[in-house]
Amino acid sequence: MKVIAGSVRPDSGRMMVDGAEVPFGSPEEARSRGIGIVYQDLSLVEPLSIAENVYLGRWLGPHGIVDWSAINKAARVPLERIGFDVDQRRLVRDLGMAERQLVEIAKALSSEIRILLLDEPTSALSDREAHRLFEIIRDLTRSGVGVVYVSHRLPEVLEIAQRVTVLRDGQKIETVTAKEVDEAKLARLMVGHELASELEAPAVPAATAETAERPVVLRAEGLARPPRLKPVDLELRAGEIVGIFGLVGAGRTRLARTLFGLEPATEGTLEIDGRERTIRSPVSAIAAGLGYLGEDRAMGVVPRLPVAANITLASLPRVSLGPVLNFRSENGVAKRYAEELGIRATIERLAGTLSGGNQQKAVLARWLCSNARILILDDPTRGIDVGAKDEVFRLVRRLADEGVAVLYLTSEVREARALAQRVLVMAGGRIAGSFAPNATEEDIMAAAGGVVV
Repeated sequence: MKVIAGSVRPDSGRMMVDGAEVPFGSPEEARSRGIGIVYQDLSLVEPLSIAENVYLGRWLGPHGIVDWSAINKAARVPLERIGFDVDQRRLVRDLGMAERQLVEIAKALSSEIRILLLDEPTSALSDREAHRLFEIIRDLTRSGVGVVYVSHRLPEVLEIAQRVTVLRDGQKIETVTAKEVDEAKLARLMVGHELASELEAPAVPAATAETAERPVVLRAEGLARPPRLKPVDLELRAGEIVGIFGLVGAGRTRLARTLFGLEPATEGTLEIDGRERTIRSPVSAIAAGLGYLGEDRAMGVVPRLPVAANITLASLPRVSLGPVLNFRSENGVAKRYAEELGIRATIERLAGTLSGGNQQKAVLARWLCSNARILILDDPTRGIDVGAKDEVFRLVRRLADEGVAVLYLTSEVREARALAQRVLVMAGGRIAGSFAPNATEEDIMAAAGGVVV
């Protein structure tokens, strides 16, 4: 995708658009040929407004003067096209991950395009926003735009594509028509063997009497950070997996960040292991036994540090002699957790060079290393392939079996039902309903849409 869009220069080969060869290594040249891209790792500038990002690099009007009013007005067109009703003057840094993804899509649609490259465009979107995107894609293809759609979500690949090409380890495995394959066959092509993925895995049993007898390790009462997080009551028991599902802007990520001290609560109380705690920063959250994997991998992984340093980042006293880091000890500890979680890279390798799935496992290894008793996982399978997702699922279940309490936030109903013993639904910054995992998707989606249950 990056080669086609001009941001990476290949070692060989050539590319033709409308029969004419396009030079590699120039995003501007690619854009002039009608190639637009939505990157998985978003390319937005956080301190700038939505409108400024949508028209980034194209601000200058006649005589080299920037007409801010015209830019704000023009940005409304692609934003309305994707159904994103927002003040285009808002700063991107104030948006959630799903909202940023919508801005990135609007940015790609803000110019005349012949070829649209979409790299995991729904990774932070709920089902509702994803289906709106599918409608836009169908409109584009009917008007003659070619779309290359990269995704690890097998149901949406089969829903949106006419042809499917499977890549593995940098090589083309096979190209098939969407009509001749199902999810199971695609999964086999992707990983190279039979896979008992979360698609076939039965949902874990609903909370039982035994679960109810386990100690409450986290209790929140009236926890809030208005206006986007309303008062929330929440209980999490040892060895329990509680899923939290919600649409874009429902408050899932805000709740996670508040619990971990990234956006400290301004109201309510929080008890951990029966003791009232005030979590004002990630430092105090870690000290209280919490671990956090955010929806944006860039916030969890330190890309320019090796895998070993990323794994021990929350456990430095464990691998230090006083104020001096013991590299031998660090490497020994990191190697053990890397092998335990199946991280397919040496511990000396820079974390930024790993695949998305291995980066997620490196962050999970960090919290295993820190002996966290409560894990807050915000969309941990976003943008990773079906094999890595299966491994994350197995790891979460194993941690719960070992007594770790897991708060699993997701934008996919199927994930919540497959993993959680209870599914809490958020809407409008508050918990709108509580469901057993065998509840229907319709009931869960109704609660997510604000219907009182």
